[in-house]
Amino acid sequence: MKEGSSRYSRDQAEFDRAIGFIDAAYALALTLLVTTLVIDDPREAFSSLGALGDAVGGQFLAFAIAFAVIASYWLDHHRLIASFAAIDYTTIVVNLGLIAAIVLLPFSTQAVGDPGLEDLPLPTVIMAVNVVAASALHTLVYAVAVRRNLLSSTPSRGEVSYTVVNGLAPAAVFGASVPIAYLISPAAAQITWISLIPISWLLDRYTARWRRATDA
Repeated sequence: MKEGSSRYSRDQAEFDRAIGFIDAAYALALTLLVTTLVIDDPREAFSSLGALGDAVGGQFLAFAIAFAVIASYWLDHHRLIASFAAIDYTTIVVNLGLIAAIVLLPFSTQAVGDPGLEDLPLPTVIMAVNVVAASALHTLVYAVAVRRNLLSSTPSRGEVSYTVVNGLAPAAVFGASVPIAYLISPAAAQITWISLIPISWLLDRYTARWRRATDA
């Protein structure tokens, strides 16, 4: 590598430093999610399971959704980084943008889980936009890595399309929930988030066949 270059191979300490920092940010975001579970009157809440459910039920649902979102992005990011032969300054900057979206999730999750705000659409919209940003930036990390030849093997056209389309699926689902939060209700918008599970499964099956046909 030439002196002054911003490209670092896997066997260089700068590569490990960059990935270690990114992984730590994911871990911090997951840890901070527990701060979104707030009980105003612990004595009353812990008097029975029903009271505990009333106190933290909505908060725990938002916690579970956010935990699943952050964990899934970390797993996808982990698999993506495993395919990197090197990393460069541009990719690190894009990853910093992704981290910004990830560490914001505990804040947006707390608003969604607040019982006093459950009838307001804005907290749901903020969390939806947060996930849209995380999904788009995660996909952008892959696209930049492909364009800058940072992967250990060059992906086919079908593989690139498959990864980008499936990577943007959460952005499409959560983005669609924004008007639903205002036109119908925040609860209806949050229910649409669950549809990401069957949509992702169906999309993966369809795009996998399309990818094989394209590569062939």
